[in-house]
Amino acid sequence: MTNYSTLNKKLCLAALSHDVYNSLTGINLSLNQVIDGWYGNNLSEIKPLLRAIREATDRVTQLIESQRNNQPQLSINPELINGFSMLYLLQQIYLESLPKAKERSLTLHYETSPAYLHGTLVVGNTIDMGRMLGNLIQNAIKYTHSGDIFVRLFNVGDDLAIEIEDTGIGIEKEQIPNIFLPLWRSPDSSGEGLGLYVVMMVAKAHGLKLTVESVVGSGTKFTIIFPYQNESHYGLTDTTLSKAQRLKDALSI
Repeated sequence: MTNYSTLNKKLCLAALSHDVYNSLTGINLSLNQVIDGWYGNNLSEIKPLLRAIREATDRVTQLIESQRNNQPQLSINPELINGFSMLYLLQQIYLESLPKAKERSLTLHYETSPAYLHGTLVVGNTIDMGRMLGNLIQNAIKYTHSGDIFVRLFNVGDDLAIEIEDTGIGIEKEQIPNIFLPLWRSPDSSGEGLGLYVVMMVAKAHGLKLTVESVVGSGTKFTIIFPYQNESHYGLTDTTLSKAQRLKDALSI
């Protein structure tokens, strides 16, 4: 049990370092592109991206702060649960991801619905949700050499769904069961094998449904389903939170 606990702490610390490094690298790239005039030359043109950069910086600070007095973990901390607009959060993650897509000459699309059946209020850990979505979009950009990435928010029945689809290299069918394992990398991967592990653990802790479809040479689509709860919001309930707390001692290795 001691060895398991030590390994779990090392994995969560490695995942934390992975996400902080990627966020800071993205912020630096965004600022350099703003300075170089990629997004316009007056404040009104660059303000949306500057706001997204500020919020990305805030999330990195909050992520580090949330772990400062605790052992690094990917389970739910009840003190960090709040309600937030997924429409707004996803838009900010999209804006933060634009510079990386531009750098690779890719087109990043953000598609929303004219209206949502029950709004877009989600209850959960905003910081971890940002980690989950950021890792999925960054992976899509990383493994797409040309073409498009689509970020979509829409309803599936009463539930809320996010799709992140790319026109990238795709994943071999027999490799799909392995992609969420910590430190696992495909032969084509240049990553650390941590991004999708974070995605899976955040989704699992929040009681979300996560699916993946892929065709080699055509692209990959990840779908996250946020269940509608108690005629009020999507995401966590008291029951889900209780189950998520038990994951603290039962992380998948």
